[in-house]
Amino acid sequence: MIWEEALPQLQTDPRFTHSPLPQNQQLRLFRNHISQLRLKHLQNLHALFLSHCPTLATSFSAMPLQSLLSSLPATKLGYEIGELEHEYEQWQRERTNESRQAFDEMLGENAFVEFWGRLGKIGGEGVEGGVAADDMGEDEGEGGGGKVDMKALAKNVDLKEMERVLKVSSNLHLAITSRSCHTTC
Repeated sequence: MIWEEALPQLQTDPRFTHSPLPQNQQLRLFRNHISQLRLKHLQNLHALFLSHCPTLATSFSAMPLQSLLSSLPATKLGYEIGELEHEYEQWQRERTNESRQAFDEMLGENAFVEFWGRLGKIGGEGVEGGVAADDMGEDEGEGGGGKVDMKALAKNVDLKEMERVLKVSSNLHLAITSRSCHTTC
């Protein structure tokens, strides 16, 4: 709704006609109010998208379009199919970017995965030549002395176990992200 459309209705209310506020301030308050309502309807529409969109791979055509078009948020926003699709695609892009950033952050925080994942890519002394077992501490190594082949150790790392840890961490992150979106949307 725009100011010119609302003005005839507002002028029937004595609180508006007897207001000491100048018209430019009334206009600013009106526009702020309309912006807040629009934001609220968009958040409700995004929550509706989330309820019908279990994965990031869900396409717009897989959504219950008639139900979405007749929903309160879509009708309040005045969206038709094209505008609804545009809003969905924008919401999916933002959601994908947020998930990607969170996943990258999670990987960056996991020193174990980062260390063993990069070990095979680096060269030089300490990897090819091994690490002196004396440097490992008193209780580690096999009888002291000698070298530990880090590449050999890296080959013994169970990649399936690492994938399982990442999958659990990723699912946990998605659940947290979904839960936080439900509380903010």
